[in-house]
Amino acid sequence: MATKVSFFLSFIISIAIAFICGVYFSDEVKSKFNLTNDKTLAYDRNESAPVVTGQKAASDNEQKANTVEEPPIEEVEEKIETSGDANQSGNEESIDEPEVNRVTAEDRFSEPNAFKYAINSANGITLTWQVNNLTGKTINYYNVKLSTFNPVGDPSYDEHSGKNTFKLRIVGPIEPDDNLLVFNRFTYQGALESIRIDEVELEYADGTKETVVYDRTTSDSSGLNAR
Repeated sequence: MATKVSFFLSFIISIAIAFICGVYFSDEVKSKFNLTNDKTLAYDRNESAPVVTGQKAASDNEQKANTVEEPPIEEVEEKIETSGDANQSGNEESIDEPEVNRVTAEDRFSEPNAFKYAINSANGITLTWQVNNLTGKTINYYNVKLSTFNPVGDPSYDEHSGKNTFKLRIVGPIEPDDNLLVFNRFTYQGALESIRIDEVELEYADGTKETVVYDRTTSDSSGLNAR
């Protein structure tokens, strides 16, 4: 009887020792291979890469889709400057000078008191022209535009400049009813036969301007020579 009891106790002790050793070695193995805290050992080359769940991946994709990529600062500044230049260019208004009124000679001048020319020994041509100011305003300046012609009606040309059109600028003031006068040597020509006054540009004291279409010709060479 004593032998059976001893055997039974030895069996119970052996089982207890085996259980304790199993638990001890089981925890040690788990700790050694990082298998504690419900982690699963995975033999993957990318052990350090975080596992992205389907929900987190979808969230990241949605965030990327909603992100607006901003252009570089330099590009933004260049666009702003270009836009400003375009607006400025579009808002600029061309400044046109006021149109000069054109009138006929009968509305501004009397019939000429003198309209002739003279030729000196050096072929210098002096024009004499005189009319009354019928504009009713004071004239500060006037420009007389001329053309010269030979005996057959073709243009005749200055011996020095080669021109056949000229502009004489005369300084006033010329009060209403006073005389506009030209007495100027303006060209040197040996073949000249006639002179035509094409236009007279008037600049008034009030700042306005007019162009008088004259279009009259003289072949009278009995005028006086200017000194």
